[in-house]
Amino acid sequence: MTAKRISPRRIEVNYAGVQSSFWLSQLAYTGFAAVFLASKGFSDTQIGVTSSLMSVISILFQLFTSSFSDMHNHIPIKKVMTVVFLLAMACGAVILALPLPIAMMMIVYSVGGAFQNTNVGLMNAQIMQYVNAGMNVNYGWPRGMSSLIYAVGAYVLGELIAKYSPAILMPLFLLILVMCVAMVMLMPNIVDISRKNPALFVQEKYSGRTTYREMLMGNRVLLLFLIASVVLYVGQSPASLFLVRIVQEVGGGSSQLGISMLLQSGVEMPTMFLTPLLLRRFKARDILLVSFAAYIAKMIMLYTAGSVSGVYMAMGISILCYGLYGIASVFFVNSIVRPGEKVRAQALVILSSNMGSILGNLIGGVMLDSYGLKPLLGICWIIVLVAGIFMGVCARTESKQETIPKTA
Repeated sequence: MTAKRISPRRIEVNYAGVQSSFWLSQLAYTGFAAVFLASKGFSDTQIGVTSSLMSVISILFQLFTSSFSDMHNHIPIKKVMTVVFLLAMACGAVILALPLPIAMMMIVYSVGGAFQNTNVGLMNAQIMQYVNAGMNVNYGWPRGMSSLIYAVGAYVLGELIAKYSPAILMPLFLLILVMCVAMVMLMPNIVDISRKNPALFVQEKYSGRTTYREMLMGNRVLLLFLIASVVLYVGQSPASLFLVRIVQEVGGGSSQLGISMLLQSGVEMPTMFLTPLLLRRFKARDILLVSFAAYIAKMIMLYTAGSVSGVYMAMGISILCYGLYGIASVFFVNSIVRPGEKVRAQALVILSSNMGSILGNLIGGVMLDSYGLKPLLGICWIIVLVAGIFMGVCARTESKQETIPKTA
């Protein structure tokens, strides 16, 4: 079969549309989760439980979809993503159309968010297919563009919520997700545009299939990185979910929350543009070490913030947080696992963040209701420090073995 000629730039532009529309939909659904759920009568503990439940369900969905993609490599990833998006839309439509009691709202909202979260790993797997098939596709600027759009969207939504109400969030989510599905379906199939074996990012037909247990027990670097990521998200997830409480603590409101989210996401953009260039000069593990150090600094600044400007300064540190972590982690994990494990490895990275969020958000909600914000933030920065130590051990281990033998 003759491969179609499609330029890498065309793929990048299309992928930028996928990323941007997805993160806008994610912003509308979970970006203001604490505000939206509070408007439905949820307490902080119930908000934390809902977010944790979402993460638990996300883990189950991600394990299933990543294994499904590995085992059914004849089905394009974009089709799997589309089905998952449609299921998320169904949950959003139920929330919008029906006056659900809190218990039922918890379940439906969590399931919808879990479907959304499932597609994060699949989006990473989708772009890495092109990279591993030998195409010169840039992951950095499409992801950076999505951060810019997310940042501007956060500011605009903050102003709209302040002017109107959180009720505008769900209709916007459904509208944006329709655009996202259209962008996903426009992505070219890897088998149509590359003569190179596309199984470089999926389970190879004749390779020995490994289980999740074998992947983890046979790859100490991967295991250490996943542990570091879990601990990182335990520490930093409560600050993200309850950012509205941090802003309120220093005298701010919905507008200041939107500005904080604008700063947090906006400063990520230049880093995401530069990360692919940095990866040519520095090891992914070293970039990740800088990212973990920045997370520690950010959490300490939030703990000590006494004014809105202090919160804004902490948000500015995000230029070195997820801006580096988001892309470097994708390439790092892709480089340390064997062919036939790559989709599942990306899913494990997302899974680790969900596991951390389960514990972090559950603890965060209970602590907020029981002890207040300051004790919570004090514990959070210490936990993130522990995550940095794990990442240091991971980097040192990887530097000693440099390469993982690849199997045919």
